[in-house]
Amino acid sequence: MRMRSHALKFGTRIIDGRVQEVRPRTGGFVVRGHDFSIDARSVLIATGVTNRRPAMDDTLHSKALALGCLRYCPVCDGYEVTGQDVAVIGDAVGAAKECEFLRSYTHQVTFILAGREGLAESSALHLKKIGVRLIGGPAEQFQLDGKRLSLSTAAGRISFDAIYPALGSIIHSDLATALGADVTEEGCVKVDMHQRTSIRGVYAAGDVVIGLDQISHAMGEAGLAATAIRNDLDSSYPRFR
Repeated sequence: MRMRSHALKFGTRIIDGRVQEVRPRTGGFVVRGHDFSIDARSVLIATGVTNRRPAMDDTLHSKALALGCLRYCPVCDGYEVTGQDVAVIGDAVGAAKECEFLRSYTHQVTFILAGREGLAESSALHLKKIGVRLIGGPAEQFQLDGKRLSLSTAAGRISFDAIYPALGSIIHSDLATALGADVTEEGCVKVDMHQRTSIRGVYAAGDVVIGLDQISHAMGEAGLAATAIRNDLDSSYPRFR
């Protein structure tokens, strides 16, 4: 709320709505939503990502997050599970890397397959070598057991102090790709060191850009983008007082 109040103090117009499209026009862009249309010379895209969630209802998901037994970012809060009984749910190499990362905080790390597909043999051997327990899937039927979260697996029902779903993310780069901006194979928007995309006048910051998905990092990128936008606009439309 303080950031919103600060923005309003300087005349920022805040619209509660969803942008449906951004179209180029002479000298800039038209940003359209359901009931609004805005002309702009520059556009900063900060549409983020959505973590893919395990199969659990919204109420249980919210309670588990509040208790800290469901977590999504070991880089952010791995230290909080130091010495605890932790599980990672996933299928891909990225999930295996999360297990390895968490082993530096606790000796009790379990890799649970999200579905019925097996993990690559080389990854499985490496995890076993570093002391990670492997359990087959599917991972389902989640429920709270006090302050722990339990689930059904191929090895039966097991509970953990914390579970990290490593199921990937949905990257919301549609607005950028519709404009023709370059993206990575995963769909993250490519930017230069000043957050400029491959489309002149379009910038991107935060989780929609490849990099560390953290609020502090996103705010730093926003600062870079804001400075670049100001300087780029000034070079095209100088305003001297």
